[in-house]
Amino acid sequence: MTQTTDARPVSESERIHALDALRGIALLGILMVNMASFKGLSTLEMFPRLESLAQPVDRIAFWFIQALFMGKFYPIFAFLFGLGFALQTGRLEARGLNPTGIMLRRLLALLAFGAFHGLFIWTGDVLLIYALSGMVLLLFRNFSPRAVLYWVLGLWGIQSLCCLSCSGLLFVSAPSGTGAAQSDFLAAYIEQGRQAYATGSYWEAQKFRFIEWLLMFTNAIFFTPNVLMMFLLGLYFGKLGVFERLREYRRLMLWLMGIGLPVGLATNGLYATGLLNALRAENELLRYAWLTLGIIFGPILALGYVGAFGWLWTASEGLQRALSPVAAAGRMALTNYLMQSVICTLLFYGYGLGLHGKVGVAQGVGLTVLIWGVQVAWSTLWLTRYQYGPMEWLWRSLTYGKRPPMRRLPETT
Repeated sequence: MTQTTDARPVSESERIHALDALRGIALLGILMVNMASFKGLSTLEMFPRLESLAQPVDRIAFWFIQALFMGKFYPIFAFLFGLGFALQTGRLEARGLNPTGIMLRRLLALLAFGAFHGLFIWTGDVLLIYALSGMVLLLFRNFSPRAVLYWVLGLWGIQSLCCLSCSGLLFVSAPSGTGAAQSDFLAAYIEQGRQAYATGSYWEAQKFRFIEWLLMFTNAIFFTPNVLMMFLLGLYFGKLGVFERLREYRRLMLWLMGIGLPVGLATNGLYATGLLNALRAENELLRYAWLTLGIIFGPILALGYVGAFGWLWTASEGLQRALSPVAAAGRMALTNYLMQSVICTLLFYGYGLGLHGKVGVAQGVGLTVLIWGVQVAWSTLWLTRYQYGPMEWLWRSLTYGKRPPMRRLPETT
């Protein structure tokens, strides 16, 4: 048989439901962060406009999002990607197959999805960066767990040093109560894009989206080391078999929770407070100083969340049952991630309902939970009839060179 014929998608019995549930929770966190861009900002804007934080409830909601969500759930998503990579390559090797070609096809398909998503739906796409970083991850496939961990620590150390140095210079350079303003050109360009999204037709918005996507892709390269670091950490956990034998690793989960939650909550609370104060002071340099620190602090709390989830999952079968619908959303993570962009652009952009700039920060939180809840319910219903989400089915078809059956096969007695 050829390699493509022998290879097959993972069966339902092989799935690790804890990972599906964690992936479903991450979808909520990702939409919570992305909602700010969907509902009122150009994706080139790093910070909200001050007038959007005029109400106390919106300032509280902004602090809540920055402290608990911003920079935490994309790292978790990246961690799960690396962990899934380890599981997939391990299963392929167990069947006597070379996983390199199969994984490369999988990554190329993801790259195509990401390029289409970013160019034609929403420029805040991460799939393309994930695909490119995944190709780098292939180089680490045969590394020992210890070697992978050394790379994780090395990347985190280098990134932390760079971010601390950068933020330190910004803190020193920022004059009290003022700060560097955006260039007139950038400010005008951002306003032009905001108007294109708020009131323009699809093609009027598309003209801006193409240029914005190129700029966003260049900017995203800055975050690639963070993505690769979390990929490698997921690869490390996968090589150890942590989520396959989660009860054996309860102490590790407790350790991550015990350190990651208090340290992460403290540092990210400090970050959110500092950023909010810098926004109110209209000090551009201080904003970037705090934003840079947030790049370091975010993964700490993300690991605290992973530890808390893993420990609670093993402690309560009731929690496992309660999260079963969330796990369904996680099984369809690619479909749901892309659908979030479709739903929100149709809600907020001018070629849809045109709510761009009309929804407050606190209202955005409620809308996020509502959309995610609908996705959880829809995913649960979908998977009662079908084995895969629509995009998951397409991804598997492109990866394995054949179309797996979409509908659930009738159970035999």
